Order: sequence, then C-alpha cells, then structure tokens
Amino acid sequence: MSIGKTGLIACAFGALLPGCIVTTDDHRGPPPVGTLTVEWTINGGTNPDDCVLYGADHLELLIYAGPDDLVTEVDPLCEDFSVSVDLDPGRYSADATLVDSINRSATVTAPLDGLLVTDGTDLVSSIDFPDGSFL
Repeated sequence: MSIGKTGLIACAFGALLPGCIVTTDDHRGPPPVGTLTVEWTINGGTNPDDCVLYGADHLELLIYAGPDDLVTEVDPLCEDFSVSVDLDPGRYSADATLVDSINRSATVTAPLDGLLVTDGTDLVSSIDFPDGSFL
C-alpha cells in the first residue's frame, strides 16, 4: 500500500476520533480581477458647483456583460467625478447618466462600449457632459 493510501485510510479512521482535522489546499489563489474606472466631467471640468448648477446629484452607472446582462449598478455622487469597480476579466459595456436627487435623468445617457477589463489592470474610461447633454 502506498503512503498516500495509508495516510488517507489513517485519516479516515482518525476522523472518527475527537480532535482529528482534515484540511485541503488546492493552491488556486484569489480569482482574477480587473478594475474599470469611469471618470466624468461637466463642460470639461470637475467643479462640484456645476453639479448643483445643473441639478445633478449622482452618476448612475450601469455595467453590462451582454445586451441584457446587467452585472452591477453603482451610483457615486456627482462631485466625486470618478468611480472604480472591480470586475471579472472580460468585455463589458456601460451606460452613464447624471441623475437628480430623485433619480430622474439630468442628462442624456452616455454609452461606453467595447470595455475590455483584464486581470490586474485598471481600465480608465472618460465621459464629458457638455451643456447640450443636459435635459
């Protein structure tokens, strides 16, 4: 009988005794993850007063893995002008809309397509909301 089988049998009998602990370690490590960072500006700038001026309370960011496959939604404050989301590696799209305090659209929706998130990297995507994008 090999040592591996002997150890397994001994552990099986030992499991019947109090105090025996069986552990496994598959050496997989953490799952791969990448980051998507979305930055936005209003008329090319990051002045928090512009959020108030245009009635924008927060950014509604919807991230999709496919046409009808919503992965996550995040709602950072307008004046943050940036948000980072950890995602599994893959191809994504997103819709970004500045909304008011009761979640009504303050701007048209800005689509972000062809977002390729890779393990261990931070993909940065930028959006500007000019005067003409506000409703």
